[in-house]
Amino acid sequence: MTSSPCVAVVGKGGVGKTTLAAFTLRRLLERSVKPLLAIDADPSSCLASVLGVDVGDTIGGIREDTRAAAKGIPEGIPKQQYLEMRVQQAVTEAAGFDFLSMGRPEGPGCYCFVNNVLREHLDRLTRSYRATVIDCEAGLEHLSRRTTQNVDAMILTADPTVKALETVRTVLEIAERLDSRVKRKLLVVNRVPPGAEDRVMEAVRRRLDLAAFEAVAMIPQDSAIFEAELAGQSLLEIETDIPSYRAYTQFLDGLTKSLV
Repeated sequence: MTSSPCVAVVGKGGVGKTTLAAFTLRRLLERSVKPLLAIDADPSSCLASVLGVDVGDTIGGIREDTRAAAKGIPEGIPKQQYLEMRVQQAVTEAAGFDFLSMGRPEGPGCYCFVNNVLREHLDRLTRSYRATVIDCEAGLEHLSRRTTQNVDAMILTADPTVKALETVRTVLEIAERLDSRVKRKLLVVNRVPPGAEDRVMEAVRRRLDLAAFEAVAMIPQDSAIFEAELAGQSLLEIETDIPSYRAYTQFLDGLTKSLV
């Protein structure tokens, strides 16, 4: 969607992709890219807490409520109109951005009508924002099933472990099956111990074809992130001179083409 670029942060759970999604949102806000929509598409639903957002309804919850014998649908309101109203109500307003949680995956049974309506409404919703940042589940199910939205930039995230790098390779294969819907691929290796940069890059080259990526970054291990998360502090409020955020913003700002 050219009118509202989408930035998707993907990777194995536990590699820090939610942190990088928050960093991405923060950098766009600092560059006055507003209004922004942040979508938490990971079932673990961690993005809200690191952004300091209180979440109410989720898309998954709306789907279940609607399927349960039309539970809660007022008489005389078409189901499609009701679904669109519920999605709009699920959007949480924050300072400079809005937030939406996808919630849990679909349960058993047929959701064809509900999923189609939600997909269409989400596509319309995102067009009203300057850009959308998505914290993704590793399998990209939300991109292949829940929305038709193209991805302008995919930030593939790993830490210095074999499993995380293999997950990136799997995500690349899934992205290829989505044809041209993923326009740019960026690789970020997160939580790199000081002094281990050369060894980490060697391991990355052994497992990934770096030619598949527009750019590659290594983000240092940073105790400030641990302290912020331990204290429940929003990553939108931490100091900007911490090593991880400084390295990440330098990476984004150094791209040949702007992220958004």
